[in-house]
Amino acid sequence: MNNRTASPILLIGLATAALLAAAPVRAADSPPAGMARALERSALSAAAQADITVRAQETVHAGIPAEDVEIIIGRGLERGADAATLDSFLETAVRTKQQGLPVRPVLDRIEQGLSKGVPPERIDAASKRLADGLATAKPLVDGLVQNGLPAGTGNAREAALESVARAHEQSLSSDMMQALGEKVRAQGQSLDQFERAVRTLSFLAGNGVPADAAARAVQVGIERGFRERDYARLERTVSDMVRQGRSMDDIVRAADREVSKERGSGEGRDSGRQDRGAGGNRDAGGRGGGRK
Repeated sequence: MNNRTASPILLIGLATAALLAAAPVRAADSPPAGMARALERSALSAAAQADITVRAQETVHAGIPAEDVEIIIGRGLERGADAATLDSFLETAVRTKQQGLPVRPVLDRIEQGLSKGVPPERIDAASKRLADGLATAKPLVDGLVQNGLPAGTGNAREAALESVARAHEQSLSSDMMQALGEKVRAQGQSLDQFERAVRTLSFLAGNGVPADAAARAVQVGIERGFRERDYARLERTVSDMVRQGRSMDDIVRAADREVSKERGSGEGRDSGRQDRGAGGNRDAGGRGGGRK
């Protein structure tokens, strides 16, 4: 090994060690660190490898979990991402974190896209679009709370920011979501119920329901005190009809009937945290990939 290659490789090793030292202690079943090996196997130059390793260390110091950084770099290299794209992935995550926005949706979009084999440049654009959507959602969500909408449970704000950002990706307007928020507040509900309403709005729009019809159905649901099971039933009705190839006129009429029909005692009255695992066209959580 000559001096021209020894220095960058040494830097990779030292920076990787610092990266792992900065991470919290992992559970016994967590995967081992593989970033250095992935870099060594890559086609990147030694200088580019060193730059990426330093950027990874800086990203962890900015508050991004080391495991996510390693996953993004490892999967990115496996999918042929170049140094500039890897750097952009990490920069987007750091920028989101520094703005006080939930970074998990951005990390999930990058990691899951890489797992599914989406071209890295498309993932980069999609993650930036989501990060920008979160930033746009912040004044809307925070404004609703400042104007009297109860803040809800612990992570309701982060969930609401994510759902509003995803609604924007469905070309749903801020005015429409502002109106939903005001309706939720007028009904004495909280940010949890607003988040669930926006998620259903996105689900309906994502299944082809016109925005005005989707908003009308959700507004009625809010007025009738819809909770998780009610929204889930509405989504299931629409989803089933889409799979059956029914006309959109039929689907809209069915949605209107669903939100207007009488419910049994106790329906829609479950309290506490909303189950955010269904509906709303949300990326899957966690680091396992598989859904985007």
